[in-house]
Amino acid sequence: MYRNYTNYNFQPYNPKKAVKSFQDLEVYQKALEGSVFVGKTVMEAYTALSVGVLTNRQSARKKSAGKKISPAAGTIDLCVASVRAGIVKNAVICALSIPHEIAEAHSVRFGESDECLKILDKVMLNCNKMIVYLEQIRDICGLGLEPDQFNDQINKYQYLRRKVLNLQRVWRKYIQIEKKEKAG
Repeated sequence: MYRNYTNYNFQPYNPKKAVKSFQDLEVYQKALEGSVFVGKTVMEAYTALSVGVLTNRQSARKKSAGKKISPAAGTIDLCVASVRAGIVKNAVICALSIPHEIAEAHSVRFGESDECLKILDKVMLNCNKMIVYLEQIRDICGLGLEPDQFNDQINKYQYLRRKVLNLQRVWRKYIQIEKKEKAG
């Protein structure tokens, strides 16, 4: 007796598109999206904030031309500005490096060693760093961007890290199979 169970949420199997280059990898595409957000949106907001701070300092200097200003006030401003600059600079460098590392891992994958797995470890480390940098930019730098934008990017980097871990597991299996074939 044959029964038709079409009422269940059955989804037909759709194989993923073949990977012809590193650009076809979902992890590369997501990493590129994250790097564009940091490289464009965060940098534009930071630059606008920096220009606004410089303009405010210049007008404050003009107003207080004859008055005495404590040197500590200027030092604190410089300290805060350098901390902000450091956080943003490190975040940009880290975000821009992730797509490069994924491309490098994809190329090295076809070699003789397990180097691609080490590079993917570094990608996962940089995803964790990016989460920290985005939280610091959101909470410390106060660039005037919506916190939801940062939360979305943090979630994307968490997703990216999981996907890179899955990719690493698949590549590890593939490497082990190749080693067995060569040995046997």
